[in-house]
Amino acid sequence: MNCPRTDELLDALGRRFVGPELAAHVESCADCSELRLVAGALLDERADAIAEAAVPSAAAMWWRMQMRRAEEAQARARRSLLIGQAATLLVAVALAVSLLGGDVAAGVRRVAASIQLSTPWLLLLATWLLATPIAGWVALRQK
Repeated sequence: MNCPRTDELLDALGRRFVGPELAAHVESCADCSELRLVAGALLDERADAIAEAAVPSAAAMWWRMQMRRAEEAQARARRSLLIGQAATLLVAVALAVSLLGGDVAAGVRRVAASIQLSTPWLLLLATWLLATPIAGWVALRQK
């Protein structure tokens, strides 16, 4: 397209009104006449598709809104439960550490000292002990 009036023609076609001056230009310009033919057909097809589009009934829209509202309420409830579970777990861990912290830490140190494993094996064991509960949590969330 080499004609400087193509943008003007596209705007006019979008408004569905081509003025007499622009219509005279389109008749004399090969690029604009081709653009009017192609873009006009596409815009007419678009207008027909919009006119023929099926609008759902009010009852269907009401039902969809109610379903969406219910799903959003369930999502909020799940988030609240997850936050409550995390807070409960945090409190339980804090209580266990405060009540048994020194004894458990000393016991863990004694057990770790009695196990004669190389550093890579200890790292593998620690990774497994950390990853197993996380993997279980992820598996439950996938359901």
